[in-house]
Amino acid sequence: MKKTLLALALLALSALSLAQAPKQEAVALLAQKNAAEAVPHSPLSTTECAFTFTSGTGLTFLKYCVTANGNITSFESPSGQEQINAGTAGEGYGMCDFTGGTGYNDYAGFGDSANWEPATVVSQSAKSVKIARTTSDGVWKLTQTISQIGGTSPYAKIAMTLTNNSSVTRQGQLIRYADVDAASISQNNFDLTVNSAFGWNPGREPAGSGLMLQNVGNTIHPLAFTQEVPDGPVPCVPFAHMSNSTQIASDGSVAILYRFQIAAHRSQTVTVSYRPM
Repeated sequence: MKKTLLALALLALSALSLAQAPKQEAVALLAQKNAAEAVPHSPLSTTECAFTFTSGTGLTFLKYCVTANGNITSFESPSGQEQINAGTAGEGYGMCDFTGGTGYNDYAGFGDSANWEPATVVSQSAKSVKIARTTSDGVWKLTQTISQIGGTSPYAKIAMTLTNNSSVTRQGQLIRYADVDAASISQNNFDLTVNSAFGWNPGREPAGSGLMLQNVGNTIHPLAFTQEVPDGPVPCVPFAHMSNSTQIASDGSVAILYRFQIAAHRSQTVTVSYRPM
């Protein structure tokens, strides 16, 4: 009798949880939308796909889109599992110039700093696109090469080359960020390792999937972190919303930061990847 009552109680709690889940998700998506609308957006800011890359089938399927500015605003892998484009699509890059005291960013749906020139396509192929963008003050040029890596463990690779166009050595930091919405669900778990940050949903499909932002063999030591908010980090104050522990059922985000010193008219390249989990 006791076992029967316990089983009935567990079923009731489960049913209540399932009933509440859509409401919680709707509230989270509305909060995400409000947060995105609260940050500045220049006329150049966009979430629209300009380049789409696809490979594989089933568990090896990978499809992602890149905006004209070099943001990845949709990432589907494995097949049917969208990891970014749910609600507001937030992904992109931020940079702080310590020497000049200036921050620059473009986070797609979560706005931009309005101090960039229009992006230009350097080259394009069936598996990659190379996009260059200069800051409006002319001090920096960011060149991104975004490549599709297929196979049994597919991923998107992003090489970011930062060029100091000025006549003095400059110090700063470069950030890659994504608002992970694993399996099109905004409420995810988040954690990190020394060189990666990731968001995921536990359990069976479709919940049991996620996305990892990972450092790829750089000489500059990465600093991976997760945030308790979906917004992109402020480039010169990036840790204001950093989480200090594993997040459970949170509408958070992931990021990797690289600190650098670049001599006049020299460049520095760092590489990251997005991998399905």
